Amino acid sequence: MTIYLSATDVARMHGTGLIGIADYVEAVEAAYRDQGLENFQILPRQNFYVERGDGKKPGSLKIGGGKLGGVGVMGSSMYSTGYGEMNLWAIAFSTTTGEVEGIVHGHLIGRMKTGATAAVAARHMARADARIAAIIGTGDQAETQLMGLAAVRPISEARIYSRNADNRAAFVAWAAKALPNLRTYAVTSAQAAVEGAEIVVTVTNSKVPVLDASWIAPGAHCNFVGAHYPKQREVDAAVLKRGRVIVDDLDQAWNEKGELLIPLEAGELTRDIVLGDIGSVIAGRVKARTNPTDITIFLSGGTALEYMGSSAMLIRKAKSAGLGLNLPE
Repeated sequence: MTIYLSATDVARMHGTGLIGIADYVEAVEAAYRDQGLENFQILPRQNFYVERGDGKKPGSLKIGGGKLGGVGVMGSSMYSTGYGEMNLWAIAFSTTTGEVEGIVHGHLIGRMKTGATAAVAARHMARADARIAAIIGTGDQAETQLMGLAAVRPISEARIYSRNADNRAAFVAWAAKALPNLRTYAVTSAQAAVEGAEIVVTVTNSKVPVLDASWIAPGAHCNFVGAHYPKQREVDAAVLKRGRVIVDDLDQAWNEKGELLIPLEAGELTRDIVLGDIGSVIAGRVKARTNPTDITIFLSGGTALEYMGSSAMLIRKAKSAGLGLNLPE
């Protein structure tokens, strides 16, 4: 039976507590475990751009796809951006029957799976005792970044920075309600957030680096999330050279991640700066952290594997709960 989950259905599943960030963490980890076990296929993101004129931001359609053998799902995800709220659709087929398990709609999935992906990286790369987090950026993606970290590490303190003081205050107010056991507070500079932090997250729209390599403490883990455009980056080569770098997918990262492409073109680093993908870390094929003082770095651009794993989880939980619209055959 094929079901359709609307954005309202997905929001209701969150609101009732049927699913939460921990479910996404497990779903995304299962997806990347298949990557690490080489039981997967992926179509790296394809980008189609639309010039809209009249000074409007360009629109785009982004399409990806993949197969996860262990999870038992294959399919594709697509979404438009630049027109307001992200308009996301995903279709998931069973690898066992070839039937469509479900179709999912809604931007909330994008936020949750992105936070979950960074959480998976922190689970496998950050020190087990990491308690102090720095979050650079205060958009809605920053919320799920902090939620994800709190799900996998004993975070007790979160320092929040963005350029807008009102946004910083709003984020702290949100965190006080959503994560009341954390001491979350705003700081007035990125440096004040990052220095001494044990987990550092950048999740901004900045086109230029937002932190300095010298601010990062030995032993810290860094999730650099930001955007996935070749001419845009949140950190420079000096930051990458201080750490042990892991990406979500090698082909996609070297095709679109500005943190890698900009310094590569400038001759500031070589491709061996990247040790491997996150799936290989999960599967034990690549060791991201070799000692407590290593700085570990995860470059996250987002892949279709995350959407496939998350969509499969949502569809299966919805079917078990009798939710969603059954589509005619």
